[in-house]
Amino acid sequence: MRSMSKALSSVLFLAAACMPLWAQQNRSSEVILKEIQGHHQGMAVWWMGNSGWLVKSGDLLIGTDLDLEAGDKSYPKIHPPPLTPQQLAGELDIEFVTHQHGDHCNVSTIRGLAQGSRTTFVLPQSCLRQVASLNIPKERIIVPEPLHPFDIKGIHVEPIHAIHGNQDFTVLTREPDFVDNIAHNCGYVFNIGGKRILEPGDSVLTEEHLNLKNIDVLFVSPTIHNMYTDRSMILINRLQPSYIFPQHFGTYQVREDISFWTRGYPEELKMNLSQDLQKRYHQLRIGDMFEIR
Repeated sequence: MRSMSKALSSVLFLAAACMPLWAQQNRSSEVILKEIQGHHQGMAVWWMGNSGWLVKSGDLLIGTDLDLEAGDKSYPKIHPPPLTPQQLAGELDIEFVTHQHGDHCNVSTIRGLAQGSRTTFVLPQSCLRQVASLNIPKERIIVPEPLHPFDIKGIHVEPIHAIHGNQDFTVLTREPDFVDNIAHNCGYVFNIGGKRILEPGDSVLTEEHLNLKNIDVLFVSPTIHNMYTDRSMILINRLQPSYIFPQHFGTYQVREDISFWTRGYPEELKMNLSQDLQKRYHQLRIGDMFEIR
């Protein structure tokens, strides 16, 4: 019996060692929250899963596309979210959303954040219908438009077009309002803490991306419905960012019918980068913190 137990322990240890880093269990919410609350100098990022990020510069905390819902039967998650909206409601200064899909404009998350009085919401026009029932005061909502920069709480924000992809490397046109979505959905360049941070949102590669200058931090989505690995490489090689963080992977359970947006290829992307760019490439676990120097 002892030998069987020892053998089983060895098998479990080997399975854990072979498990991708992103698939391993999240850090506790208490630890993550204390990190956020205790960070007051410089800049740090935390990956919240999918395309959700927290960025803290000094005492200012912003979020992008936070989806902190536990998941449902249609789209179950691999692990519970690292934080709840209620835990963040007293900490988050601004929540930026790129487009209307529920894994980006997550109504449950926005509802929880709106229950506090701190967070301002940057919501493209395509999201307004979904959050209307939340009755968020108008003064707490900013509606961005691509190519129309604005300033908020000391951040200069440059919205850019986000052209949503779909299955088989196509552009998403099956939704009845896809023309309006193409016109209004946003990626963002954040000018914060002396750095320029690019969050493209869900988008195929565009000339706007390639014409950007002096990008220090890049969040990139190597999925079939976004830039995959080949176009991600084009973007990375053109922008030469100091920090590269893959996103949109390892969050939802992958099924064949939704694999074009739930399965990412972060390891494959890294393997195809130059050795210099590989050193700038940081694949985090959900809940991990990384300091930007």
